[in-house]
Amino acid sequence: MQGEITAHVVIEDSGLSGRGHVTVLGLSWQRDDPLAVRLTLSAQPDHPSLPRGEWAVLRDFLRYGVEEPTGDGNVRIRPDGEGKVLLELLGDAKPYAVHVAADVICDFLDETESVCATGMEADDSVMDALIARLLEY
Repeated sequence: MQGEITAHVVIEDSGLSGRGHVTVLGLSWQRDDPLAVRLTLSAQPDHPSLPRGEWAVLRDFLRYGVEEPTGDGNVRIRPDGEGKVLLELLGDAKPYAVHVAADVICDFLDETESVCATGMEADDSVMDALIARLLEY
């Protein structure tokens, strides 16, 4: 059984990263922290002035955000029509708005569910790990 599931998506960035660069959204989920999904935003090739950051979001919130607006912290998620989802990622330097195909997010989440189904994640140690992770951000 897999312990980590990751996906990297080249996203449309509406010119955020500039000519010759692409913006990549990474999604990462770990079996030992099953309630959270880590989101990373980076530009390739990397440069300090281009999009970058790391966020944590509840796996359930990411799922809900495909169909309805959710989130009230540094990650806000909502459907954006035409089969896409808008992720608003609030960072220290500036906010980022990225559009991702809903199918990509759903496929990623379905794969996490195959390892640990919703509702089967939480015992006390898992909740403690989630709280510790969320406090890092």
